[in-house]
Amino acid sequence: MDYLSGLLPFVLLAVVFYFLILRPMQARKRAQASMQSGLVVGVRIMTTSGIFGTVIGVVDDIVRVEIAPGVVIELLGAAIARVIVPESAEAASTPDDLPEGEH
Repeated sequence: MDYLSGLLPFVLLAVVFYFLILRPMQARKRAQASMQSGLVVGVRIMTTSGIFGTVIGVVDDIVRVEIAPGVVIELLGAAIARVIVPESAEAASTPDDLPEGEH
């Protein structure tokens, strides 16, 4: 019985580690993979280094991004931090029945 009581803190530590570290990391990886697989031509993106641009081509894991007129860079899909949602799409998703100051 002493063996089990000595092992209990390590088991609890492993469970806490899983729920606080590993599980959220797996969720972030899934979200990142989903975002990268949904990249299409014409979408505005922001890279992990803070560069904004428009996707002009996707081949396998390489994404071609236009960051200025005539300036195209190639990135790995992992270098894309997020997809920029146009303000018009954000405005369409907010409820219209809220008072003006509460949007």
